Amino acid sequence: MEKNTSESKEGILGWAKFKGKGVGYFGFTFQRVSGVVILFYLYLHYTVLSNLLHGQATYNSIVQSITYGPYDLFIVFDILLALVIFYHGANGIRLALNEMGIGLKHNKAFFVIFESISMVLLLLFLYYAWLFVAA
Repeated sequence: MEKNTSESKEGILGWAKFKGKGVGYFGFTFQRVSGVVILFYLYLHYTVLSNLLHGQATYNSIVQSITYGPYDLFIVFDILLALVIFYHGANGIRLALNEMGIGLKHNKAFFVIFESISMVLLLLFLYYAWLFVAA
């Protein structure tokens, strides 16, 4: 069997090349990137929570050292994490529908619709999160 020589050998770096690519490629690339970000956060979250095994005082000192300062940088990181999660979820639904053959002819419109819905949901989430934190 002869190997197909026209296959792309760009690897991971090929994800960042958008020249001549459509919205679907853009969405799929950022689906991968957002998945890696969520996975990184998951491991970071487990690492911080594992300090509870060493006692409440150790955990509290770790959390206090992370959130120390006049500007709580981790609130910004939490907002960015919410953005990534909402994007990843909405785009994942769109990609699942595409795999079932739904929306292939209107891929760009589906991308805009699903991401618009996810951003509205994100704003609602941030509003209620702000109410919770400000209380």
